[in-house]
Amino acid sequence: MTRRHLIVVLASGALLILGSAVLLQVAYPWARWQEDFFPGSPPEVTLERRAWTVSDDSISFAAVGDTGSGGRNAMDIARQMAIAYDERPFGTVLHAGDVSYYGSIADRWKQVFVTPFQPLLEAGVEFHIAVGNHEYEEEASAAANAEITALLERTAATGRYYSVRRGPAEFFVLDSSTPLVVGTGADDQLQWLESALRRSTAPWKIALLHHPPYSSGPRGSWLQVREALEPIFIRGGIQLVVAGHDHFYERTRPQEGVVYVISGAGCKRSPVEPGELSAVALETLQFMVFHIDGSTLRGQALDQTGKVVDRFVIREDAS
Repeated sequence: MTRRHLIVVLASGALLILGSAVLLQVAYPWARWQEDFFPGSPPEVTLERRAWTVSDDSISFAAVGDTGSGGRNAMDIARQMAIAYDERPFGTVLHAGDVSYYGSIADRWKQVFVTPFQPLLEAGVEFHIAVGNHEYEEEASAAANAEITALLERTAATGRYYSVRRGPAEFFVLDSSTPLVVGTGADDQLQWLESALRRSTAPWKIALLHHPPYSSGPRGSWLQVREALEPIFIRGGIQLVVAGHDHFYERTRPQEGVVYVISGAGCKRSPVEPGELSAVALETLQFMVFHIDGSTLRGQALDQTGKVVDRFVIREDAS
């Protein structure tokens, strides 16, 4: 090998190493955070069954959204949720939608839901799941209806929108897809929500939906959802709204007495910069736990390692 050939070989090798390093820097974080393709280990935790307590003035519950990869990020979040239950049990999980990515709910239910949440399911925890865009894709169709049906059949849902009372809290599970917020089916859902809030005697009223009325992410707030629902939330005394869709964590400052949180980073992570209405906005995988004790609601957001990344308090009589 001549000196010239040796230089060419060494240069080619250096370029190959440099290119591989650049590819890892770009592709690995994207795959690790944005799409969660890599497999993970399911939680190996045994939890005490029905260990939570609920009274007239106290309850603990959790929230998460957009968990539907079945990959290692989703497994990490589910594992930390099981650990959180073990430390302070909760009997209800509010799931903000997008249960299944990369395939149908019927085909992937075990992989994306049963396997990661097995410890919680075996402990008897109930999940209430809002319809997400990956269940509906924003357009009515036979395939979309089949996805909705598959979701409802596998959960505690009594319909595409409904409410359930647990202790001092009433949870209002909403369908924020276009036909049921601003389209042909909107009147029925909005009238139901108005009536249900008027009838409610719960001191704490909490709404769950997929599309965030307020968001500082690149896609921004869902203004049609905000326009349709926010006046009803304010009139009806909703104190907390839990949404997903955007793959980060954000909590607003109270808007007319309502705190909005985005908990959509159950397996994917996307960028966010705090906006003028943000109390906290973080690009992190996460889920949430809440504890109501009388007139006080305490919330925490935890990441995939179990680290608390946000704490906040809402008072029942706050305005």
